Amino acid sequence: MKKNNFLRGALVIVFANFITLDAQSQCRDASAEQNASYERVVKALQQQLKENQPSGTWRIFDERHSLGKLQVSDEYGRLFHPCGDRYSLTLERGAASRERRARIDSAVAQANPEKQETSLVLSTDSVYSSSTPERSRELAMSTIDIDVAMNAGNYRLQEPISNRFVESYKTISVKGAPLALQINLKTDSSGIGARPETVVLLGNWKNNLRSDSKGNKLYHYSFAKGGNLIENMVITIKAPTDVAEEIIKKTDWQALNQTLVK
Repeated sequence: MKKNNFLRGALVIVFANFITLDAQSQCRDASAEQNASYERVVKALQQQLKENQPSGTWRIFDERHSLGKLQVSDEYGRLFHPCGDRYSLTLERGAASRERRARIDSAVAQANPEKQETSLVLSTDSVYSSSTPERSRELAMSTIDIDVAMNAGNYRLQEPISNRFVESYKTISVKGAPLALQINLKTDSSGIGARPETVVLLGNWKNNLRSDSKGNKLYHYSFAKGGNLIENMVITIKAPTDVAEEIIKKTDWQALNQTLVK
């Protein structure tokens, strides 16, 4: 009995250590070289996307990045991937931004006044599922979300497991980008429509769309260097199509491309 208890205890310790090591391998502090690479890319994104906003009453509602607190993982072998948030920027039309921030800050202040500064909420499409179709259309017209993934192993155009289904898409020409897409997604069963997406892929991407046995449609990336430096970006703009087109025109994609390792 004592021997069995000892063995069980030893297995628990080994399993606990395995979980700890696995967690550490999934997300760890970045090296100085990785920090420098990430900082170079994020500062270029800020310069292009924050300083070249579309015309009208758009205001920055939220910006998220990991400058100064970057953690990384090696989820695809030895490739460097930022953990958690990559880089994201949310803009709203002036009145909508002020009204929503006031509502959120008021609610947070009532719950815990000392945590008022953490009251940022992103306008992702998942938020729309609790809205009526009319409200979701209103949100879609008054919100821009720009999400940037770095060192992606692939870009998923359609992914049935997460209920991402494409109604239609086309490739578009963007100076300085090897591949860019304009995508319309299918409306869900409740009538809530996902926003149109304009996606710009920078780096060594090719027009090599493939389908697998699970119904996924993927573009695969070919890494030339790998390791500690950023080779590619996938910039997804969720916004009305005409607004996204204006962002595309105002952004210097060649300047962003220059921040990547070739």
